[in-house]
Amino acid sequence: MLSIQKGVWLLALCLVTTVAWPVLAAEEGKKSGDAPAAEKSDVEVDPFVVPDGAPKELMEYIKKLVSTPIKSADAMAKTRESILKAAEKILAAKPSDEEMEFAVQAKMNMLKDPEKLAAFAEELKKAGREKFARQVRGFAMQLELRGSSVASPEKLKVLVNKVVKFLKEAPPQPSEVMLAFTAGRLAEATDDNQFATDAYSSFAKIFTASDNAKLKELAQMFEGVVRRLNLLGNEITIEGVLLGGEKFDWSKYAGKVVLVDFWATWCGPCVGEIPSMKKCYELYHDKGFDIVGLSCDRNLADLEKFVKEKEIPWAIVYGDGKPSPTVSYYGIMGIPTMILVGKDGKVVSLSARGEDLKKELEKLLGPVEEKKDAEGEKKEEQDEKAGDGKEE
Repeated sequence: MLSIQKGVWLLALCLVTTVAWPVLAAEEGKKSGDAPAAEKSDVEVDPFVVPDGAPKELMEYIKKLVSTPIKSADAMAKTRESILKAAEKILAAKPSDEEMEFAVQAKMNMLKDPEKLAAFAEELKKAGREKFARQVRGFAMQLELRGSSVASPEKLKVLVNKVVKFLKEAPPQPSEVMLAFTAGRLAEATDDNQFATDAYSSFAKIFTASDNAKLKELAQMFEGVVRRLNLLGNEITIEGVLLGGEKFDWSKYAGKVVLVDFWATWCGPCVGEIPSMKKCYELYHDKGFDIVGLSCDRNLADLEKFVKEKEIPWAIVYGDGKPSPTVSYYGIMGIPTMILVGKDGKVVSLSARGEDLKKELEKLLGPVEEKKDAEGEKKEEQDEKAGDGKEE
């Protein structure tokens, strides 16, 4: 599933690879008639020797260092060590808040060990730098969440509850946005819909209380996720216009089983679902199955071209020059998100993809026998050959 949200305001520190390290060289030259000058040799400066200087000079040193292409594991280790030393020099020099922010970000990005991060946070706290200590704690927590992709549902719940407790301790900061996002995705991964709903509800309340306008907007997104997770057994609302400009009428789908697909042309997994969706459409359309695609694309021309080239037979809903408001209304943060609606208009699945969709359709509309005549088999074989080597 691909993310469609931005919402991160962190210092880009570690992976820039654009500028070669400057080498100082002595100029040689002499004017006609001058006495011979003393011979000078080029001197290469070791980029890993941390210079002395004021915080701003050390900040520039770090920026240059992380801009240098890293060509070996040894260079990587030296880069990390030098950034740490430079950051520590800044921290020891009574820096301004801006310089302090930079140094803390630099150091914590180099410290990947949980114990070292915890010690750094404690050191900042003792120095009366509670705000920065909290940043380090949040960063450590983010690393812990990222390493828990294969954890059990019980372990995931412990981690998510830990994040909720942490975010409740103080007004949320922009640097904590990704922490909430990641914890929310892990809450959904537990397959406990009520637990995930409770987690997102907590995040919505926490960020609503912020004085930061962007964080308040984020709270609305979390509220949308809660709305989506509560769709099971309830009716869904869809707004927007069709690609031809006609207003979309959801009431026309009453009495049908409908797959509501949040997708985009630039989303590889979304495009990868299309062949399976087409097959289901061919098999079950006459039995009362339909699909409504809600595009998250930003470029309408690209969307129209894609739909035409791929010969997508179902309705595609868009908004007024941008994605349908339904996308944000249901807090769609990752695509594809595929929601299945039963004949009674109520949602029966929040993740109807691939084989799960086929099983749900067989359950709701009965089994179907796939029939192929000789012509059909020949066409399918030709299509497969034509598609070999082509990228979706």
